[in-house]
Amino acid sequence: MDRLTAFVSWPSAPLTRSLVLAALAALDPPPFPVPALTADLKASPHSLLQWSTYDAIDHDLTHSAPSGSRVLSSSYIIRKALIRKHYLSRCIHNYLTKHPESILKRAVPKTWDIDISFADELDELWSDDLYDLAQELDQGDPNKWWILKPGMADRGMGIRLFHSKEDLATILEGFEADDSDQDVDVEDQNADTSIITSQLRHFVIQEYISTPLLLDPREIPIGGELKLSLEDLRGHKFHLRVYCVASGALRVYMYTRILSLFSAMSYSPPVVSTDKSSQASINKNLARHLTNTSLQTERGETGVRLLEELVECHVLPPSPHVGAVRPGEAHPRAHQQRAPRVVGQVMDIEQLRASQHEQLRKAQDPRQADLPKVLTAEDVADIKSQIADVLAETFYAALDMSVHFQPLPNAFELYGVDFLVSSSQSTPSRKYQVHLLEVNSEPAIELTGPRLTWILEDLFKAIGKVCVAPFFGASEESNWSVGETREGLWKCLDLKYSPPHLVYMASNTSSVVFDDIFTINAIDKEGKKFDRVSRLYAHSKNYDMDLTLDYNIELYPLQKDQSFALALATSLARGPPGTTDEDDKDRDVWRPDGKGRRGLEEDYDPSVLDVALRRIDYFVVLVKVYRFDGGTAEIVTAYASFGGLLMSLTGSFRHMTSIVLGDPIYILLRK
Repeated sequence: MDRLTAFVSWPSAPLTRSLVLAALAALDPPPFPVPALTADLKASPHSLLQWSTYDAIDHDLTHSAPSGSRVLSSSYIIRKALIRKHYLSRCIHNYLTKHPESILKRAVPKTWDIDISFADELDELWSDDLYDLAQELDQGDPNKWWILKPGMADRGMGIRLFHSKEDLATILEGFEADDSDQDVDVEDQNADTSIITSQLRHFVIQEYISTPLLLDPREIPIGGELKLSLEDLRGHKFHLRVYCVASGALRVYMYTRILSLFSAMSYSPPVVSTDKSSQASINKNLARHLTNTSLQTERGETGVRLLEELVECHVLPPSPHVGAVRPGEAHPRAHQQRAPRVVGQVMDIEQLRASQHEQLRKAQDPRQADLPKVLTAEDVADIKSQIADVLAETFYAALDMSVHFQPLPNAFELYGVDFLVSSSQSTPSRKYQVHLLEVNSEPAIELTGPRLTWILEDLFKAIGKVCVAPFFGASEESNWSVGETREGLWKCLDLKYSPPHLVYMASNTSSVVFDDIFTINAIDKEGKKFDRVSRLYAHSKNYDMDLTLDYNIELYPLQKDQSFALALATSLARGPPGTTDEDDKDRDVWRPDGKGRRGLEEDYDPSVLDVALRRIDYFVVLVKVYRFDGGTAEIVTAYASFGGLLMSLTGSFRHMTSIVLGDPIYILLRK
């Protein structure tokens, strides 16, 4: 790897800065770190790595580096579809509309996103955006609760629970009151999470998962703590913090060392109360329900464990409700029976406690009796496998929302993705179900604590080896399959494709008029008509398009069920058309003698390039669109011919608006 310069700037995250510098020092040769981007460095960056906070990165350099320079940045420029809760909600909703069989249907709680400035706007929303939620709330199911989250806030700000329309209105009115109230109740333990509705506006509402997997972190003592006996353990809610790395356009990796972040208080599910003051008190202290480490800074790393450390920990029941009873139920103590005792016999106190503990556990929630007694290594392996699958599907969904998520070949990014684990209700063969909560950019790794800093050191060094070194030519990834783990990174997704309209930020700045990934579902299904030419039939997942294409089987062999990327472009020149002189130069961009400038063909398979430029020109030139057929008002078919062979593309007209009848276009393929 050539000597490169690394711009490192993390002004409010000293731990992250030290981890980045350590990861860079582990590269061979190590880059030269600089604390700022000078004018000279911007003008001629040569080989430059920007491993810095998003606000410090020069995104113009990422997007369009000077000629002859290679610039790699530690953040994608556009990724709101992932990191904003309301955008993520829309992204997944749109994806599930197209792919109702997706695993995200089980892995993402029911979610609504709303745009609201004042509480009195709710009346209109109940009959519009929140109509389905209104139907749910009107049923009055005492076991169903909902959680309100601001779309652009973090660290637990503005999170509230509610059970009815009136509850939600009260919460939003309370946010408005906080805006004008100058005297904050110091005893209100939730005061530091208040927000102002009119300043945030965007919220998401999710179905609250009231049956989470409950463990007690104190069963794995740290810092000289004593290990508790079973009867002293209490079930605590926790979420999993999964570090996920996206690289290029697009590979996705899951870091296999997953953190478990526990709530400060033992968990008891929310219950409906006829006492309004008791009902409001649920949101006065959410310590039983919120697992955000940023709300527990005074506890240090007390509530932080590795997921693997929890193997063989006991699965525990919720804590008893205090002063609240579910409708139609007696108080839990009413169901308790005294431990059997013979007259004149003194019962061992430990035996009595164990008996009472078991009876109380079953009385609180009969469903808990069917849960396994401990979390097993097999359970942890299944949880990790589910998370890897959900991450891959989530990034697929984000790619489908290309306006708000645009991966770049010269960028990578670390995300902190939060999951909750619950007992599986929909899949009998599976004990637990993971639920995607949110995706965080620039995760607050400082809250991990000193005991587990070593996993962060390994993570950042792995990012250096997997994302940085290969980009600058120090090493190359070889035969790393999806599902395989290297350097502690589990590969979840590998598209091996850089959609040109994503690379160049928008279709109006590129000559690409269409691109998608196709999977071949048949070859020569009507019989073979030429010795060296076959006709493939393929379907695309992203835009739901059907393709028929003639191709030379000797020069470019393909097989059934194989996937490939296809792009149609009006020119091989990179970027938008320039001046007349530039346009003249671009005419030779694809010349096989190497005298022309290199263009889009470099993004595609070299074997295709050799074939297209040296042996069969029809792969890249003189592909003429000669007919459009309209099947329905929505579906159209474009036909093109090249050298007597044919291509047809069928699908929504919205994806083919830039394909012009009579114009020549280039076809580019990549396996």
